[in-house]
Amino acid sequence: MDGKLPGKKFLIDMMYLRGYVSLYPNFPNQASFSTNHMEPGAHISAKDNVVKHDKTDFEVPLLKEDFRSFLPNGKFPPASKLPSLNLFNQPVSLKGLKAAGAKLGQDVLRCDQATEIVSVDHETGLPKQCAKF
Repeated sequence: MDGKLPGKKFLIDMMYLRGYVSLYPNFPNQASFSTNHMEPGAHISAKDNVVKHDKTDFEVPLLKEDFRSFLPNGKFPPASKLPSLNLFNQPVSLKGLKAAGAKLGQDVLRCDQATEIVSVDHETGLPKQCAKF
């Protein structure tokens, strides 16, 4: 291993284990809060990548107006009213997401969720031990 561990992988794992969710807004014309600039990295311009990427396939226009005008009554609905999907793109309740993450967390490493967090081996990225916080 080259010592570079992708932070996004750990973020996704942590979110799954804790039952956290991400909100993906769907604005008109595919407008977004951010866009991809296609900087060289693990996928784009990698030495062994034979696929040629077209920037227009990845870039989306930035939202330039106040997004609250797109929300019902200018507010986000309660989280319990928003649709949620699991990692397999299947509908699931927020309670179901938390339960699935908690079950997997106990299968991986049993920590007291009220007082401990899972620390990882920085070389392998694998769960190492429970640590008090």
